Amino acid sequence: MLRFIVRLFAFIGFLVVAGIVTAVVLVTRHEPTLPDTIVLDLDLKEPLAESGTARLGGFLGHETTLREVLETLERGGSDPRVKGVLARFGGDGIGFAQAQELRTAIERFRASGRFAIAFAEAYGDSGSGNKSYLLASAFDEVWMQPLGLLSLTGLSAQIPFARAALDKLDIQPQLMQREEYKSFADTFTKTDFTPAHREMIEALLGDLTNQVVDGVSKSRRLAPAAVRAAMERAPLLDKEAVEAKLVDRLGYADEAKDEALRRAGAPADADTVEPKEYLDIAGAAHDNGPTIALIHATGTITSGKSDKPGVGEVTAGAETIVEAIEDAVDDPDVKAILFRIDSGGGGVTASETIRRALTKARQSGKPVIASMGDTAASGGYWIALAAERIVASPGTITGSIGVVAGKMSLNALSERLGVHWGVVDTGRNAGMWSPLRPFSPSEEERLTALIDASYATFLSRVAEARHLTPEQARAAAKGRVWSGAQARELGLVDDLGGVESALALAKQAAKLPADAPVTLTTFPKPKSVIQEIRDLASGKGDFVEAAKMLAELRPMLNQLAPLLQAARSGEVQAQMPPMILGR
Repeated sequence: MLRFIVRLFAFIGFLVVAGIVTAVVLVTRHEPTLPDTIVLDLDLKEPLAESGTARLGGFLGHETTLREVLETLERGGSDPRVKGVLARFGGDGIGFAQAQELRTAIERFRASGRFAIAFAEAYGDSGSGNKSYLLASAFDEVWMQPLGLLSLTGLSAQIPFARAALDKLDIQPQLMQREEYKSFADTFTKTDFTPAHREMIEALLGDLTNQVVDGVSKSRRLAPAAVRAAMERAPLLDKEAVEAKLVDRLGYADEAKDEALRRAGAPADADTVEPKEYLDIAGAAHDNGPTIALIHATGTITSGKSDKPGVGEVTAGAETIVEAIEDAVDDPDVKAILFRIDSGGGGVTASETIRRALTKARQSGKPVIASMGDTAASGGYWIALAAERIVASPGTITGSIGVVAGKMSLNALSERLGVHWGVVDTGRNAGMWSPLRPFSPSEEERLTALIDASYATFLSRVAEARHLTPEQARAAAKGRVWSGAQARELGLVDDLGGVESALALAKQAAKLPADAPVTLTTFPKPKSVIQEIRDLASGKGDFVEAAKMLAELRPMLNQLAPLLQAARSGEVQAQMPPMILGR
């Protein structure tokens, strides 16, 4: 009853506030305009969402997306009012693929004759700043605040190994995986790297480090050896960063902003313009012409609907994604599907459901191009196999072609606590997935058959889709994680690039001219304000304020989510192991 009353008053309060805001808007309504001289203001201190919409029509804030920033730079590059961009950097939360996509967009923006200034109090500060600085180096002027640190320190990987902790708790991990590089189960069954696991991580970090060095050296016009020398010495103090020619100017945020407005020739009272404000008035770069459907698969792949809570794990629900694909197929205006993936995998059957829907879309005559974000591994790579072409950034984490399944047996822990479970089964394997007892020999045989069949299917899907022999497919598989650049060499992806590269291929597949304008439309369509209000009234919005307060916990919860996934009973997982790069 109390819960109902709280919801009721929350809903009434929202309607009152909404009514007041609406009244004010109607009274003061006027057509918004942009200044004649514009400096775009980009906040790149945190990772950009792959997909997202304003909550309750904007009343609860707006989440800036990667697509929005890319559209802003694309549109601004042809807008005579836009003179340049000022971007603010901070930590190193941004992913490699996002950094590389944005680098390309900044380079195109600068090639149009506009300036680009990067500012940070520190690039990494108490942590590494490799990816944030890789992106900042693409700007024509790099600023850092006095006393700031440039933490171009090179890459490090932290992998959790929990076997000793589980032993202390009398928890027995019973996990099987295929093959030696599929290291997800190692988190629970090992206390350190296996030789194969270490080999994979070292090769991956080596390739990504080379990408950082090459990108910085080209942008800053420095010899790769000079960048590596600075990396070995980092973190660099403010004046050391200037002496190494990695930072152009030391100054404060207000000074960088004043310099950007001065370079633009803006009036004394001018201010910078954020992406949403700019696009709301100027319009998106891709909003005129035949429709290309943009569908996202972000987070752990699950059955059911996609979920994007205030805290915790973002999920790519097969039901939501399949509905979006079917809607795009049924829409006569849609000429092709651009399928954007940022996922470390998930359930095998959910992944296969999505792959099947994309295959049917192609059979219906709608071309499908896959674009990989920061991660498209395990189940994330499985769903990409339905596309006629796969595009990855050089730093995309992909592959991990393997499967894992099993459970955590809590029997010994339960007995130690004095809890004994009596069991009655009606079939030999009736309690197979129960965490209260270990697998029997019969159940182990069934588990082995299950993961062998899933892995064989995965390999056959790879061989068929990528036109590889079974031997080539298996050599690229074995659960091994690759960078996008490595994956291209192996034939696992077709092209290196970001969303714009994939969009060009989508236009080509739809038989549209390369320079043809298109409308990039997100499927599923965003919820209306009325739909979101209904969700709030039904209790789905109970934790909005709590979500804001706990938002800082989301990265940690996302890292823990794969660990919890393995303890769930039932489905075989095509899941990449948890890994923190560069901290």
